[in-house]
Amino acid sequence: MRVLCLVPEVLLLFAGAFLFCWTPFFVLHILRARCQVCHIPPALMSAVTWLGYANSALNPVIYTIFNTEFRKFFKKFLHLP
Repeated sequence: MRVLCLVPEVLLLFAGAFLFCWTPFFVLHILRARCQVCHIPPALMSAVTWLGYANSALNPVIYTIFNTEFRKFFKKFLHLP
């Protein structure tokens, strides 16, 4: 029953992480397409792109924190106590 209670929180956390990681990417790309005089530094574009990619690395971490079976498997796989 406890697992079912966590589902809304976990889904909200996934959605929040997605928005946090991908919103800057989309905002800058829309700004770049709509504003002809705006100069967006390439380093900033690269940083927001990597922030979006970081979301893919963050999802398994979130899942591992909230799913005990997944955590047990990883501990066994990594030979951790």
